[in-house]
Amino acid sequence: MKIGFLLDDHMHRPGGVQEYVRGMYRYLLRNGHEAVVFSGGTQFNTPLPERVIQLGISIPAKGSGSTTSLPVVLKSAAALRRLLREEACDVLHVQTPFSPTLSGRLLAVSEAAHVCSFHIRIDDPIRLRLLSWAARLQRPSFRHIHKRMAISQAAEETAQVLFPGRYERVGVGVHISRYAAAAQLPRLAEYNDDRVTIMTVGRLEERKGVAHLLRAYASLERAYGDAIRLVIAGDGPQREQLQALAAQLGLRSVQWLGFVENAALPQVMASADIFCAPATGQESFGYVLVEAMAAGLPIVGFANAGYAEVLAQHPGNFAVPVRDERALAGALSTFIASQPLRRAVSSRNRVGAERHSWTRVGAQVMQVYAEALEIRGSLAARR
Repeated sequence: MKIGFLLDDHMHRPGGVQEYVRGMYRYLLRNGHEAVVFSGGTQFNTPLPERVIQLGISIPAKGSGSTTSLPVVLKSAAALRRLLREEACDVLHVQTPFSPTLSGRLLAVSEAAHVCSFHIRIDDPIRLRLLSWAARLQRPSFRHIHKRMAISQAAEETAQVLFPGRYERVGVGVHISRYAAAAQLPRLAEYNDDRVTIMTVGRLEERKGVAHLLRAYASLERAYGDAIRLVIAGDGPQREQLQALAAQLGLRSVQWLGFVENAALPQVMASADIFCAPATGQESFGYVLVEAMAAGLPIVGFANAGYAEVLAQHPGNFAVPVRDERALAGALSTFIASQPLRRAVSSRNRVGAERHSWTRVGAQVMQVYAEALEIRGSLAARR
């Protein structure tokens, strides 16, 4: 079987959708299938491990509280049809929501079975209402979709507002083995001491909530002094502002790692004692939560819709009310104060993370592909 992934961003941007495509791409190749990615064009020329066909140009944009891009493809419908016939994909798997300028155009001329995965969560009711009006213009494109998936309940709730219909609930996969293996390695030397290390990982932008974590940590530092440290891995537009806040709060034990390469991240995470995920919203799942669990870390996070859904499946971790800095500090303090509790939750998390492995999720997605092919065949037979 050959699968074509449609992505209305470009593959050089780090992001959850790109990680989903990469994970499913690798799963397909490991299991003897073929895959190709159709994406927006980009000026980056760094080699990618995936076979990517770039179309048009990508215009920077913002979406779901983060950065993204919108593709502009000027190729004719006939040229796009020829491209798809040459690639001869059995299934086109589009990442939703998608634009009418790339994925929408390919779907309109494709003869393959069509599957979509809906990825985003929108919490702001006003923004959601505005987008629902705009989505009406795109709903005709969904007539070309044979099977729909949503990566979580949080994502499906948004999907049903924008593009009502029947969705299969199929999560996302995480490369559990990389983080599980890192948990068996010695800690990095700088964290191999008696201090309790709290870690957060993510892009330093407003919705990731690091400012709330810094204010919560200020009270913890007053209580525990040099017995704890906070490690912040990630970079982004708020870095200088957040560092200024840390200085204003007088924090003494905060380390700023900046962007951590994907290859190094598992051992960095596995060298911590507690993981904190203070994102305030617009989260449809929580890759980083599952990575932290696989690395053996107990988790404290804000109960945004996506994170709360994941943490509810893994008892022992804490999901506290969004933006409640006192509750965040209290939950972190519970783990700081009890090494036996940390160890117990760590053990459960390592086991629980396996439910999110690509081996399991990939098999579920393959079943949806098979059903989409059956539907396409039935529709073709009626013509």
